[in-house]
Amino acid sequence: MRVTQVPQGVTQLAARALETSIRATTVSAANGQRAKSAAEVVAAATADPLEEPEERALFISVKPRYADAILEGTKTVELRRTRPNLPDGSLVILYSSTPTRAVVGWAQLAGVRIGTPTEIWGKYGTAAAIDEPDYDAYFDGTDQAFALELCCVVAADQPIPLDVIRSIGIQPPQSWRYVAADITTQIQASALA
Repeated sequence: MRVTQVPQGVTQLAARALETSIRATTVSAANGQRAKSAAEVVAAATADPLEEPEERALFISVKPRYADAILEGTKTVELRRTRPNLPDGSLVILYSSTPTRAVVGWAQLAGVRIGTPTEIWGKYGTAAAIDEPDYDAYFDGTDQAFALELCCVVAADQPIPLDVIRSIGIQPPQSWRYVAADITTQIQASALA
């Protein structure tokens, strides 16, 4: 797969289209409609290019079993030890770590909830699709836990492998990192290529 440089105007339009698509997908999901493919979402989004995109997105690394659970809809909350500072509605790019090592989709950040590990487990344990011993091990030594509520999940038409992600200029993080809107556009375009 080859990635080419995208002109600035096209990048901005695609970023706007992405944000619009996430908002449109939110309405569809709330109404119980089927999830759309990545191609359907991007195509539908280009109808309203005047929406302002968020300046950055969240790029998160998750273990393959959790990435699969997010894409299947059985995991609607991602757990973190540190809090990303993004508004509700921001784009979340899902990177499935080793052995998959690819971006497998994206979602919308519905909200970030904070609490003690005990509070977060009580409220979000089931939605996080994690066993309690693994949960306890992950939050061992910290007094705060963060639950990232995800919605409007879209599976990439084809996973974007690590070498392509690196060629775009992104090194997948251990946990999460911010990425600029033009980078997210390139990632999503690679998923549709």
